[in-house]
Amino acid sequence: MRAFLLFVIIGLFLTFNGRGQVSQGGDPLKVVHLKSSVSKLVEMPSFDLNSLKKSIVSSSSKKKLKPLKFAYAFNVNLTPENSGEWLVADDGTLCWKLKIRSKGAKSLNLIFNRFKLPKNTRLFIFNKNTVLGAFTPVNNKTSGKFAVAPVAGDEITVQYETEKRDIENIPFEIIRVNHDFIGILEKGDRRPMGKTAGECNIDINCDLGDKWSDVKNSVCRIIVNGVEICTGSLINNTAEDEKPYIISASHCYDKWEYAETSVYVFNYESPFCAPLDGDPRNSVSGAIMKAQFDSLDFALAELTLVPPPNYRPYFAGWERTVELRDSSASIHHPQGDIKKIALDYDAPSISDFTSSYLKDGFLKIARWDEGVTEVGSSGGPLFDKNKNIIGTLTGGVASCGNPVKDYFERFALSWDHRSEDSLQLKHWLDPINSDTETLSGKRFYEKEEYCGAFTNLNDNDNYKLVKISKTGPFAGYWGGTNSTGITEFTERFSIFGNEQLDGISLGVGLIKTSSNDTTSEITIKVYNGTDIPEKLIYSKKVQIKDLFEGAMNYIGFDEVVEPADTFFVGFEMSNIQPTDSFAIYQSLRGPNTDNYFYFKQNESWQNFEDITSGYQSMANIVELVACNIDDSPSDTPIVNNPMEIIVYPNPATGILTVEAGKDIKTEEVSVVNLIGQNIYFQIEKVDERKVKIDMNGNVPGVYFVRFNNGKNIVSKKISFVPW
Repeated sequence: MRAFLLFVIIGLFLTFNGRGQVSQGGDPLKVVHLKSSVSKLVEMPSFDLNSLKKSIVSSSSKKKLKPLKFAYAFNVNLTPENSGEWLVADDGTLCWKLKIRSKGAKSLNLIFNRFKLPKNTRLFIFNKNTVLGAFTPVNNKTSGKFAVAPVAGDEITVQYETEKRDIENIPFEIIRVNHDFIGILEKGDRRPMGKTAGECNIDINCDLGDKWSDVKNSVCRIIVNGVEICTGSLINNTAEDEKPYIISASHCYDKWEYAETSVYVFNYESPFCAPLDGDPRNSVSGAIMKAQFDSLDFALAELTLVPPPNYRPYFAGWERTVELRDSSASIHHPQGDIKKIALDYDAPSISDFTSSYLKDGFLKIARWDEGVTEVGSSGGPLFDKNKNIIGTLTGGVASCGNPVKDYFERFALSWDHRSEDSLQLKHWLDPINSDTETLSGKRFYEKEEYCGAFTNLNDNDNYKLVKISKTGPFAGYWGGTNSTGITEFTERFSIFGNEQLDGISLGVGLIKTSSNDTTSEITIKVYNGTDIPEKLIYSKKVQIKDLFEGAMNYIGFDEVVEPADTFFVGFEMSNIQPTDSFAIYQSLRGPNTDNYFYFKQNESWQNFEDITSGYQSMANIVELVACNIDDSPSDTPIVNNPMEIIVYPNPATGILTVEAGKDIKTEEVSVVNLIGQNIYFQIEKVDERKVKIDMNGNVPGVYFVRFNNGKNIVSKKISFVPW
């Protein structure tokens, strides 16, 4: 059994569970407004949006580059001495408050200069739906720069809280207000000219991305200087000292110092194979540029802090030989969207890009076999079949309609083509002068700090608000508001070991409130139990006005939660006001599929599958983040339910293990392909409840391992990727 998570590490986790960037959490103090006080508002001037969009499209087409411009920048100089108003909170704390509005903005983000918060002060950026902060002296940086993530809407409030007003030392100045004209936080019309990421794009958590489950966590979305979106990735160095270097494209940073005012967003992805908007709150503000060379179009920056364990960071490996492998993949954020993957089953070729760049400085993808890149993908890594970076995306003309001719900077050439430290990768990525040509990727967090994401969803699932069928004026949803007496909704998980739960993401599909001051809330709950939820071990209240509709919403736990091997996580709705509505997405499944949905109706717990007599089952659109986990199950039997099996590793590269909750006869195990044909495999019995299956000799793809447990056929989907 693994060791318990140390209390001090849990405390560290709580620090990182702020809403938005790494922050201390909490809420702004309530201030006393005098009757004579007028709320201080700074209004940004108007600008010609149509002309701006046309110039962006024209410039991108001409240069063939693939960053995504999403905001218009206003240069300002707003400080506690020349703007806003000073007020007093209920507890006597002095508060400086400033409202900023840019009419029609989809979201607003700010950039600060001379950011040096004194001891015992706090800063918040918020509106009626979102709170970022508290930012404290912990967020001070040597550069004096500080960038905040976007807040949806065209108006935000900045509130600075301090024990005393020091007119001699102004703690910050706001130098940029960035007006989002696309809507990068919206689910609907969130792209220039109303475009969405092309339908040919493949979500990273589809079957084709199974092999990349570790390396995907190196890739991040970069909001550059508050106005442009690119892609980057964490990259390892030969000292393996966990320095958080981010490699991306030079053309994403128009100025060297833009790294300092960029926001790096990790884990922005759908939890399964569906285009459901992710949660962008796992972000780090600011980096220091280390090396940049425009003629080869690479940029290497170092984040101001190492992403915390619950971000699940992975430091990608690299390959700098001139040998070109027979396949490659790129993981990226097209149109600034959730993480996608593109695959080319042929070797790239050495090529020119345009006359503005170094001759033979690029790798050309002649044609993508799966997926594509788009604007917003700039800087995205190109991996070889060994999951090592061999280039970063500069541009090209590839699109869903014609997925040809994309160009990636050649990592091998950027290594030491120029001798200056600031113009090469070698100085930074090989600090021990090993002269190695290949370095593997690495996850540095281990044991108590090793975190992972868990969901019961698969490629056959979809998401929707599932309605309860009932005659009468109102019935409601299986995942939320209803008139049938259902008050609690849970998902069953089985994670074996001494895992610590960090939090849960809910796929929220419906939020309707009667006013901005609604007190409607849900209560997140964790139960131990085998067949149904039994013992409550944790609960936390969450106001629904703090959640976003049509997206995944992460809710961090604020104490140690260590469940049994089988447990249930969900929410109760007893505090929803009669005029308000709330529901999460679910995936309704057919017969002979696994059910994970359990609900409490009229004070009695029920299994959804039981009420449909086995004709339907359900999975909630939720994702669990847990730490103190292992890569694989232990050597002892871990399946208790005789009606279940587990199969690991998944994806498999050759040999996989099947464990069951009852004795296994080898003749009861079969493997079939997607069209139901039995395929050849070798099987070896390890003990009464465990067998090993050798898949070698079969073609890569998706298969189903089937086991006759005496009552019915249990089926588990696996991905076979022999390389």
